[in-house]
Amino acid sequence: MTARRLRLIAIVGALSLLALLSVLAVLATLEHAQSRAALGVPAPLAVGTEFQRPRPLPDVHLISEQGRPFSLRAWRGRWVVLAPSMTLCDEVCPMTTGALMQLADQLRRAGLARQVVVAEVTVDPWRDTPARLRAYQRMTGASFTMLTGTQAQIHRLWKFFGVYYHRVPQSNPPDIDWMTHKRETFDVEHTDALFFLDPAGEELIADAGMPDVDGHLSPVLRGLLDSEGRENLAHPQLPWTATDALDDVYYLMNRDIPASAVAALHPPSAAAARRELSGSPSALASLHQQAGELLGSETALAARLETLRGYPVVINAWAGWCLACRSEFSVFASASARYGRHVAFLGVDANDTAGDARSFLEGHPVSYPSYQSSSSELAPLATIAYMPTTIFINRAGTVVNVHTGQYQTEAALDNDIEHYALGVTGN
Repeated sequence: MTARRLRLIAIVGALSLLALLSVLAVLATLEHAQSRAALGVPAPLAVGTEFQRPRPLPDVHLISEQGRPFSLRAWRGRWVVLAPSMTLCDEVCPMTTGALMQLADQLRRAGLARQVVVAEVTVDPWRDTPARLRAYQRMTGASFTMLTGTQAQIHRLWKFFGVYYHRVPQSNPPDIDWMTHKRETFDVEHTDALFFLDPAGEELIADAGMPDVDGHLSPVLRGLLDSEGRENLAHPQLPWTATDALDDVYYLMNRDIPASAVAALHPPSAAAARRELSGSPSALASLHQQAGELLGSETALAARLETLRGYPVVINAWAGWCLACRSEFSVFASASARYGRHVAFLGVDANDTAGDARSFLEGHPVSYPSYQSSSSELAPLATIAYMPTTIFINRAGTVVNVHTGQYQTEAALDNDIEHYALGVTGN
């Protein structure tokens, strides 16, 4: 056998071995992906804002519901989900208690109850004594931590978190204290929020918004709400759910969400979206009539935006080749059906072919049209670093926010729509 033939055999053998190894690597990757999918999916940041630099908490000394001294250092080594609240609140706090009860139950079922603390700290140090906190726990069934403190202690704590609270006059007629059955002499306005702390005692995520319990509360908690509270129950502003909070706990712990806990998102059908959007103002109704269509260029988009002055606009820039865009479209389909009577939604297919874009839209129905454009043509509105990108424009036609990247949860998109498009702020 010649040396040339030996070299040829060696080369063919090496190439065959390389091909076999490549196939085995692909099979191993697929097996790992399937195994990971069976176990769970990476947790998204569901709600709130993550701080780039964690903020260490001061060592504030409070008082537990049992009347014992309590130091925030006692939480070291555990994750913490913390909310401001008060037992005589009749507008939002009963919803906060209900949502945190749901969260505490979810943590127990996930086997995380010993690793994660759920807690409320009062914004009413004038009336929320340990005895009142214990009575509130017995009445509502809440079993998570509740804390109070002196006026100075509570002020120091909530000043760190940026939580506003202030005594204000009572309504007329005044509310009746559920514990003493006497007329209340003042009320407390305060911020509604949720905070996440790491085991080192640092603040990592803050979310200013109302809890969303899907309109369901125990009769006791619902009975604590006044007319404004019942409206908040039905339509919470900047909403977060117990599941959103649990997702953020998983996100901070760098853990997957168990597959069994991943809620499937089912966007409304075209018929359901039309029913929900019926009665929209003419400028918005014209968008709904062009649902799923691919329209003209950037010039046509600019002209359309002029006709939408007076309405907030949400523009989602996408492309048919963008995998993140595909995952995100169902979130926009749901949001546009819920908010489309007050907010104008538009899509922009950027850096794509018309054929690919139309194929994409056929498989991803939404209740609004898209315009074909490019990243460079969108530059006057916003810099498009990569897909997807969402642009929020206020009623005056001014860009007020640009969100780069995929919206992974309905709550995250809903919060940005309410905050940037509708101008809703936390209390």
